Amino acid sequence: MIKGFFAKIFKQKRFLDTIAQSNSRYGRPFPKLEFNDTMFFVREVLEYEKDETDQIIILDYILSVVREDLKTDMLTTILYNEEIADKLRCDPFPVHYFDEEGNAFSCTSERSKDNMVKVDLSKDCVLVLPWHRERLRKSIKNIFKNDFEYHSSNHLANYFSHIDVCYVYNGTHSISSGIGYKKGFIEAVYCDTSKFFEHLHTDGVYWYNSHNNNKISDLFDFRIGILYEIAKLKYKINS
Repeated sequence: MIKGFFAKIFKQKRFLDTIAQSNSRYGRPFPKLEFNDTMFFVREVLEYEKDETDQIIILDYILSVVREDLKTDMLTTILYNEEIADKLRCDPFPVHYFDEEGNAFSCTSERSKDNMVKVDLSKDCVLVLPWHRERLRKSIKNIFKNDFEYHSSNHLANYFSHIDVCYVYNGTHSISSGIGYKKGFIEAVYCDTSKFFEHLHTDGVYWYNSHNNNKISDLFDFRIGILYEIAKLKYKINS
């Protein structure tokens, strides 16, 4: 009887582990449920808070805490699981979105002098995923002893408006150290997220074309979906 009990527990654990591995990049076993629960709360806010100013206050609070949760989670992934960190490098948004006629547009913008914004590593939400422990060790020691120095050819990132996050895709280890020590700044390409609000939506697992509901790509993380959908709602309220 005891043997059967432990066999059942082991089977349940293996089942849950399988779900966690297949549905969550950061060990969250049920990302779609968490996305749906959050958006249900958001809908309650819009239903019960009649004053738009109060709506915005609460939505801004949710955006703030979700940004901080995702930022810290990405930054510490390499500490908890180096193998996962090495496999997770991908963009937070699809490469393209599509209008109602099927024309493709880039979710990012061209890098130019007129299209750059300054990002403060000490206080702004910078999403970065260090993936190599030896490089991170060297960078931690260097930034501890010296100031963080921005190098435009190495430190590459996109800043997504309205959700107010900066995603780093190169120079990840030095930027991670700068964030940890709250030192320095970088420049990032400004991307106007509002341009694809009417063309792109998510269910917490995938990105979809809003004109035909065709699946475009996997969602990087359900929290990016939360930030995006709430930012879209805020945009409509403010408009």
